[in-house]
Amino acid sequence: MMDVTFTQLTEWLGILWWPFVRFSGFFLVAPVFGDSKVPLMTKVLLALCFSLLCAGMVTNVPSFNPFSLQAVLFGLYQFSFGLIFGLAVQMFITIFTLAGQALSMQMGLSMAMMNDPNSGSSVAITGQIFSLTAMLLFLSMDGHLIVLDVFVDSFTLWPMNQPYPFESIKHLISLFSWMFSSALIISIPAIITMLLSNVTFGFMSRIAPSLNVFVLGFPMTMFLGLFALLISIYGIGDIFFNLLTELHEHLNIMLRMS
Repeated sequence: MMDVTFTQLTEWLGILWWPFVRFSGFFLVAPVFGDSKVPLMTKVLLALCFSLLCAGMVTNVPSFNPFSLQAVLFGLYQFSFGLIFGLAVQMFITIFTLAGQALSMQMGLSMAMMNDPNSGSSVAITGQIFSLTAMLLFLSMDGHLIVLDVFVDSFTLWPMNQPYPFESIKHLISLFSWMFSSALIISIPAIITMLLSNVTFGFMSRIAPSLNVFVLGFPMTMFLGLFALLISIYGIGDIFFNLLTELHEHLNIMLRMS
């Protein structure tokens, strides 16, 4: 009969527990996996399955002692690392939501809101359309597999015994500018189209004052907005692929800065 000491048991538990904590933080906020419609137990089971698969990659892990303050702090480190990684991926989907909201404001549909089940807040209808389109493209292009592959590499690029990745947090903050600029690039054709239509109606009101621009302008603005929305969605595939490539690069940079 093999004798197992308490020290050996805590070491074995650490090999399984610390990857589980890191995966839990990731699955809590990442797109698709972190959706509010996904049951919490499913997220826990996913984290457990992936921690079992990655147990062989984990080296130099501290033993798991639930009664020590060091174990609690180390667990917070691993959990926050997963959160940082998941938030970076979530920003990618938010790009398309922001682009849709910008288009909605230009179309005069800023009051047409619907509840977003992911965030629990109200989102413009066009923003929800863009978000759902991005989510479908994310799944069809195996974006979830790409992200998981990079996250699994984190156990090699950022081992458990590494210090806290403050540089990765700085890079995550810099991704906000990438998120807003990318959303503007997606929505800029529609914004220019709506701006030109407003300028045209302004000239019409000066040339023909008797013309009721408000009666004519609102339906025309809606029509042009829907046309711009159609064009934006039609060409979103190439933009999505380029942004997915940029996301992959940013995630690798974050891991190498850790």
